Amino acid sequence: MKKYLALFLLLLFVGKVGHCQLKEIESIQKQLPLIKDSLKYVNALNRLGMLMYERNIDNSFYYAKLARAISARLKYQQGEADALNIIGIVYDLRGNLQLSLRYYNDAYNRYMVLHDSANIVQALMNIALVFDERKEDKKAVETLKQALAQGTGLRKDSIMSLLYCNFLLMYPDSVGEDLTKVYLDRARRIATKYKDERVLLVTDQVQANLYLKSGKREQAIAQLQKAAAEGIALDVNYVTLDILKSLGDLFILTDSTKAIEYYKKGLAISESKGYHFYGKVFGKSLYNIYINQNNPRETQRYSGKLLELYEDEEVFTNTSGLDYIDYAIKDQQIEALTVRAENRNTLMLVFGFLLLLTALSVGIFYRLYRLKRRHSETLEELNRTVQLRNQKLEVDHEFNNRLVSILAHDFRQPLGTLKTLATVLKDPDAFTREELIALVETMERSSDVSLEIFENILQWIKQQLSGFSYSPVVLPLRELIDEALQPFAIMAREANITLINNVDGNINLYADKELVQFIHRNFIHNAIKFSPKNSSITIVGFGGHDEVTVCVQDEGKGISPEKLPGIFNFKIDLKYSNEKEKGAGVALMICSDFIDKMNGRIWVENNKGKGASFCYALPVIQKSSKRTISGIQVAADVLTDL
Repeated sequence: MKKYLALFLLLLFVGKVGHCQLKEIESIQKQLPLIKDSLKYVNALNRLGMLMYERNIDNSFYYAKLARAISARLKYQQGEADALNIIGIVYDLRGNLQLSLRYYNDAYNRYMVLHDSANIVQALMNIALVFDERKEDKKAVETLKQALAQGTGLRKDSIMSLLYCNFLLMYPDSVGEDLTKVYLDRARRIATKYKDERVLLVTDQVQANLYLKSGKREQAIAQLQKAAAEGIALDVNYVTLDILKSLGDLFILTDSTKAIEYYKKGLAISESKGYHFYGKVFGKSLYNIYINQNNPRETQRYSGKLLELYEDEEVFTNTSGLDYIDYAIKDQQIEALTVRAENRNTLMLVFGFLLLLTALSVGIFYRLYRLKRRHSETLEELNRTVQLRNQKLEVDHEFNNRLVSILAHDFRQPLGTLKTLATVLKDPDAFTREELIALVETMERSSDVSLEIFENILQWIKQQLSGFSYSPVVLPLRELIDEALQPFAIMAREANITLINNVDGNINLYADKELVQFIHRNFIHNAIKFSPKNSSITIVGFGGHDEVTVCVQDEGKGISPEKLPGIFNFKIDLKYSNEKEKGAGVALMICSDFIDKMNGRIWVENNKGKGASFCYALPVIQKSSKRTISGIQVAADVLTDL
């Protein structure tokens, strides 16, 4: 009986052979203890099992069984299917065709579940080869044709080269001459594409058979001898053994000495690699030759070898065969337990149905209760939200009215002054030069105050109308103060006022730069306006665990106690002592609004000696990283009124 190369290869068979294959085995064995991923570990075990079967079939069996056990525990279907296929190879090589067929079939079923087309083709081919070994030719041909149909259109078509070769080797008479050439050309093209020297050797074997079929015996022998030499050099054992068997069979009738030489080479390889099947094949051939030659000594020698092979095979079957038997018994036990459980489940079905109805009823009532409660909570939350929004709208409305009132009051004075100036210009002789100069200076001061108020209000409106979204960033406080001081350097120099930045360079502020710089500029500007000549203004800052505090300290007269509580409150109608206080009042209200948007606090206090300190504090980590400033409609109303 002939054995065929492709019987045992998975889709990974396209790897290099011989020395390269040995290198891959050594590499995987070194890496195996380092693999942490369980699925990759299983794949490595299966790869070792596949590479090992030509060198040490017992090791191949060990790796496959280990991979199968781990895959079953992990429920890794691909790993289990590959392991079952390798175990089928081992049983096939050991001559146990029944167990081999069962393992191949198990692997095939799992590949079907996985929709692994390439391995489905490979499994069908292996099953067909077992049918061939069992002399079930009809089943073998049908299964091979099924594999050919399944393999049509495969993207990873490396397995097809072996399938074509096996078909031509097993059943050459069932394929016409034209189709034989087509299959052989396809096999060579695929094997060449994947650089698979094993399959190329098999194509040489197929070509030799075609030579024999056409009566070209010498060409066939030369082709087989060349292929055998290449197979031995490449250490491709199964192909070599098939070719040696074919060469021995060709010479058995014409030159028994050469036949014995080829059979002995095959037997030596089989014994060194532990290939029981091929050992029996070559042993029987040698035994029959020596029987016909009436050579008792050699006959006894090879009969002893055959006896050892059969005994070894029986031991292997009796020990390792229990693995599949245990597996089958466990399946039967599980099936029996399943039937018993189904009967018990049927008995409990009525009780379960009643329990389900009860649970559904309770669940429905409970869900209705939860929905009602959630609805009430939602309404309460909506009411709270509406109340908060109404409160916010009221505050914005009051602020809007206050701004309009300030604008209406403060812009009336410069307009009145302009009217007075117009009257004077009608009759300039009625006023002295000094009176005219005093009138112009008064108008200038009034206009400056009005412009200052208007500039501050425009800054506030800008933030409101732009849909400003408060997104604080980390800012170096000392650099901010230096930048805010620059516009006032000339003003301070003219008044002989010293500006001092005592902020530590390591302090950072978490705020919006434009808002906080508006506050800095207004604090500094107010301090200059209310500071006497030859004085100093000091800006200090210090960081705490929860907030950063900034104060602008001047050496002026300070603030009267009755004005301190309402200086930032727009709801309180303060009485201003002079024009300078009017401009400062509007700016401070806007500063208070900006600080509120940044979740901070703002205050003013008189110093112990002289002057006042305007301060604010901002949290180190904001309660909300992003906040949209409301009041767009309020600002729009202000512009409309203006």
